[in-house]
Amino acid sequence: MTLLGLSAAYVTILFAGFGITLLMFAKAGRLNLVECSCLSWLLGIGAVSLLVWLCGTFCSGLLLQAVVAIACLALGISGWTIKRKLGSKFTLPLPRNLIEWLLTSLLLVEITVFFYVSFKHTLGWDGLLNWEIKARYAFLNGGVIPGSYYSNPGRAFSHPEYPLAIPFTELWLYLWMGEPHQFWVKTIFPLFYAAGALLLALFVTRLSTKRWPGLIVATLLAFVPFLSASPGGITVGYVDFPMSVFYLAALGYLLCWYREDTVSNISMFAGCLALLPWIKSEGLILWVLLVFFGLCLSLPKHRTRQVTLALLPGLFIVVGWRLYLRLMHTFPHSDFAHPSFSLLHQNFGRLADIGRVFSEDVSTPVYWSIFWLLAAVAIGYALAARKLEKVILAMAVLLPIVLYPLAYVFSTWPSYTAHMTSSLPRLLLHVVPAGWLAIGLALKQPKGQVR
Repeated sequence: MTLLGLSAAYVTILFAGFGITLLMFAKAGRLNLVECSCLSWLLGIGAVSLLVWLCGTFCSGLLLQAVVAIACLALGISGWTIKRKLGSKFTLPLPRNLIEWLLTSLLLVEITVFFYVSFKHTLGWDGLLNWEIKARYAFLNGGVIPGSYYSNPGRAFSHPEYPLAIPFTELWLYLWMGEPHQFWVKTIFPLFYAAGALLLALFVTRLSTKRWPGLIVATLLAFVPFLSASPGGITVGYVDFPMSVFYLAALGYLLCWYREDTVSNISMFAGCLALLPWIKSEGLILWVLLVFFGLCLSLPKHRTRQVTLALLPGLFIVVGWRLYLRLMHTFPHSDFAHPSFSLLHQNFGRLADIGRVFSEDVSTPVYWSIFWLLAAVAIGYALAARKLEKVILAMAVLLPIVLYPLAYVFSTWPSYTAHMTSSLPRLLLHVVPAGWLAIGLALKQPKGQVR
């Protein structure tokens, strides 16, 4: 019965995401089945978690579950109807030679291994006490987090201000299984790895016009040790890698849109962009950066109106969530102080220690192997190319890893260096797939377009 409920939960998530994907790709003509599958997962996560949150304001229990399930079915049916009306066709890109077959097989083996390893690990500290705890509270309260949770100082350790995309995805699985079964919610995170690796291969292929660089970097992604052998990796239920997948997707579609002005590219950019601040609070930083990058790319081609429209869904989510937290009288978080020039001046002396801890972190082989060295070479190559889209790609990797350490100037921990040591590696994980995108594009000069 548990497995049946788990299957139903995943079907509704994927059905909703598939419908949204088809609606966004309605005029594409040819639909890449692998791409649609990955996006069905990402957009399905966003749709279901937002629906559970919004519908939970006026209903709970079985009614909440039924309303959200019906909405998922409606999205799927709508997307399929539009797809049939416009005559779009699915295509499945198969490997063309022995090298591509070997790389594809290795990639599938890696995805399988991540599923296996995830089953062998328990949820980590943040996976339990920042994310799963919200799903459990909501499950025990008919699918709605009790209002007292947000304002209770005794629950401040679990960061009630964090957004609910992953907790409410876990909740959705709990509602269908009928019990808060932590073992099965771990299956969420290897699916993010599968989607991220496949989208990485797709973006490098599409932007470089060659498949082999895309398949190479997608297989190399698994060899970054932090993904699987660290306290903040995929196997322990942290949300940092899911964040990195949404960042990769938004950045990838932004670059594709710059090269090819299609409704599907800008729509998918808008969808993935909107969900970044709904995954984790730090997603707002990435959201602002991507909006800035979008405006930079739009100005030379006079497309600023499209980018302006693309930022609106995310803006609604950010404002809506902040308003909700205010109405719930949420206990303020205490990890960082509100930025101010006076505090910046007071803590300016921290910069030397921050730089030291940062350099030690990125040069730790047990976390990163040689990834940051390869990323630095790729960034240098992109900047040397002196093309706007290459510079934007380099900045998309470089700016977050500059801004994240600087945030610790405002840390309220007694030891801000301990704060960095405990959390900075997980923040740097947000740009790892984007870094591999830069590495993949550095391998091959583009000549045309491959879908």
